[in-house]
Amino acid sequence: MNEKRVSVRTHLLDVNIRVSDDGGKNWNDVQVKDISDGGLGFTADKEYPRGSELKLRGTVSDFARGLDIECDIKVVFCEKIDDVYNIGAAFRGMGKVLHTELGIFVEMVVTKYPSLLLD
Repeated sequence: MNEKRVSVRTHLLDVNIRVSDDGGKNWNDVQVKDISDGGLGFTADKEYPRGSELKLRGTVSDFARGLDIECDIKVVFCEKIDDVYNIGAAFRGMGKVLHTELGIFVEMVVTKYPSLLLD
């Protein structure tokens, strides 16, 4: 059975995410491109090599409600394009409640804004 990951583009969402590669001492803003309950794609000015373990914190909002996210992520790919890095990362250490809330949030946004669904 082929399952398709449900992910939303973030051009109609308010997404403020920061990552840290030093245990939370210093935080760097990143530009999130898409998000699902399994991970996210983002761009950054700094390279985070594949396998890097980062801390993540921030909020995702559809302008009617918001969800705070704080967890670890693991970089699964990183490629440099021009002067920025395109990065894909999987959520790690996300509690079951937050994972469920994020899954429901993504499903609700996709239902409300079907054009946000990624192919």
